[in-house]
Amino acid sequence: MLGLSRLRRPLLAMTVLWSSAQALGESTDMTMDDPRLARTVTERPFEVVIDRRACGTRGVYVQVLGAGADDLGDAQASSGYLVWVDGKARVLIDMGTGSALRFEESGADFKDLYAVGLSQLHVEHSADLPAFLQGAANIRRKEDLPLFGPAPGEKTLGLKTWTSRLLGPNGAYPHLADYFSPFSQGGFEVQQEEIESANRRPWRGFRRDGIALSAIATDHGQGTSLAWRVDVGEVGITFTGDTGNRRQTVKTLAEGSTIIVGHHAVPENVRGFARDEHMPPSQLAKIAEEANANLLILSHRTPRTRGRELQTRREIESVFKGAVLFANDMECWEP
Repeated sequence: MLGLSRLRRPLLAMTVLWSSAQALGESTDMTMDDPRLARTVTERPFEVVIDRRACGTRGVYVQVLGAGADDLGDAQASSGYLVWVDGKARVLIDMGTGSALRFEESGADFKDLYAVGLSQLHVEHSADLPAFLQGAANIRRKEDLPLFGPAPGEKTLGLKTWTSRLLGPNGAYPHLADYFSPFSQGGFEVQQEEIESANRRPWRGFRRDGIALSAIATDHGQGTSLAWRVDVGEVGITFTGDTGNRRQTVKTLAEGSTIIVGHHAVPENVRGFARDEHMPPSQLAKIAEEANANLLILSHRTPRTRGRELQTRREIESVFKGAVLFANDMECWEP
């Protein structure tokens, strides 16, 4: 069982420095109309230093950049997860809306990333890719960046067509097309690879410095999605992504995982189209239990599931014997 003491919540360190008239050696007989006071207030009234780095500097951690879905009223970013290894952010899973800001707040360095995996190409999983690349112009990354995503399905675009339409020379952001060229002037190339959406066997196509990345195709209504797994030594972290799991492929990928990050978008009594797209809590619990995981993190939370935490916990704990946690942005967990 995982102790709650292992949660590393976001830290907020704030220092406020106020430059008063006396500190500047000015006369204290100022009024609010005095131009010297106006200059002091507008130029440098105070400084705020924020440090939200929540993960440790040794070992393996998973950080939730975005615990929300596609809602505007939950104050959470959309899907995004970092895997930290010895104080460096090495793998990024999903780039949903708001994840670029959360990435910066986490203290991560874009130059440290080994790979990015997208579970699907919906807005709440991929929209911040242009923001990451736009921001990369100033960081001087020198290594090419592998970007993995789904291959085309019957009713869905594949990664390469999607990036071409969005970021190609004739796309919405043509100035970012250079990053997809081997002669990129930005210092690195985004090297794309599509994961077949019809294959029932795991893809295991990336390994570097003891970090292995694997994926398996899942079902998401009439579309496709990918579940991802990151292995570092004896630690395995599986991200279910959005899936109804009718094909039962997530179980294969999750076997032996230490942590399961499950997308908790629907309640237990869900029916119809929503059930075809997402797993209810009992299914997430079954996957975690059969994987012999010690922690199930419930993320991608929606208005349909928020406020039902007690019900969800009862459903899960009747099946899964490990720890159950409800994610919020910027929380960081170790196995």
